[in-house]
Amino acid sequence: MIPEGIEDRYDIVQILQETAATAVLLVNYRQIGALRILKAIHRAHPDAYSILSEANLLHGIKSSQIPTIYTVEDTNEMYYLVEEYVEGQSLREYLLETIISKEKLLKYAISLCDVIEAMHTCDDDPIIYRDMKPEHVILQDDSVRLIDFGISVRKSKAAKARPLGTVNWAAPEQLNGGFIDERCDVYGVGKIIEFMQKHSNVREDFKIKKLVSQATDENIDTRIKSITVLKNELLKIQGNKERKKEENRYLGKRIAVVGAAKSVGTTKIAISMCMYLNKNKIDAYYKDEKSDTVHNLLKNLHGARLKDGVLYHKNFKGILNYGDAIENITPPIGMYIVDCGTDYDLAMSCDRVIIVTGSAPWISVSYPEWIRDKSVYVIGNMCTKLACIKLAKELKKKIYMYPQTGSANGLAKEEERIIQELLRNERDF
Repeated sequence: MIPEGIEDRYDIVQILQETAATAVLLVNYRQIGALRILKAIHRAHPDAYSILSEANLLHGIKSSQIPTIYTVEDTNEMYYLVEEYVEGQSLREYLLETIISKEKLLKYAISLCDVIEAMHTCDDDPIIYRDMKPEHVILQDDSVRLIDFGISVRKSKAAKARPLGTVNWAAPEQLNGGFIDERCDVYGVGKIIEFMQKHSNVREDFKIKKLVSQATDENIDTRIKSITVLKNELLKIQGNKERKKEENRYLGKRIAVVGAAKSVGTTKIAISMCMYLNKNKIDAYYKDEKSDTVHNLLKNLHGARLKDGVLYHKNFKGILNYGDAIENITPPIGMYIVDCGTDYDLAMSCDRVIIVTGSAPWISVSYPEWIRDKSVYVIGNMCTKLACIKLAKELKKKIYMYPQTGSANGLAKEEERIIQELLRNERDF
């Protein structure tokens, strides 16, 4: 399968793949001494057009993350193309001996989204890659490059494309011959992120796990709808991390306080935490996303004042829901204590999560699977010591037992002690 007439221009370095009708060769281009990839296919093969198709597809993508096509030629018996040899280590090879950091995981994932986004937005007819797997992702510094576009297809021709792809990596609809569009590449990138997370030091990061779950949803209708949406979600996660390097460690943080059930004291704990932080010279603002707590405080707290949509009372700062307050207000800069009620989805949008639980026998409690994550803290409120010990054993993590206080709006010394204990890890807060 080595094309005739190439020996005067190319030296064969290695035969990478060869069948009765196809070949992939690593060659040396003599004129400049550069390594290239040469792909050849017999003209009589049913997929002979794939060489021409791949060359045409790659020419239409404006991205430095894909191989450059140098030439497409044919002999009496075969077609062949010569493309750039992408140097680097495949993602699979790299992760065989490396535990990847969260920073690198996000950089590689976003970079991978960039190249897929370039394919999905090229010309008027998006290109669907269809062959995402770790062997095809080549690492170069903090960026990735993508290789092997043999089964890529234009969206306009996807309905007639054969069911091709790699089991355990390709989307179900792609393998089953169903309707395919750009969302099958969202699935493929999601699988790559999942693969990286399994070989990372953030294997239980619930934000990344949730994003992977949404990207690899087997139901195409409920899957993340585009690679751009997936990329933006990754940028949000990365942004929280990047801001830590540039800003004061407290600014811009969002701490969620969410109840495992109703009436477990979520609001009281969130308000107390806000007061404690402000007392210790850390700008903190209470935000109730589910009800009108701050409005009610404004009516009932003697000496409270309102300025630019923020309620001030002693060490408490609470943000009114802007829909009912002054319009076009710029949110103040500081730490946000978000009272989430019992909304776990809202809590997951924050930087850290505190789950409040009780031990009343008539309350049914259902904990999310990510409660065991290291970035999730659990407070037992209105709990006996025995109940807290039992829960700690069940969850295999530390439980903070909140003290019982008689004050409705003050901050008792016992509360200060437990909040100080909870917030002592400055890497988290």
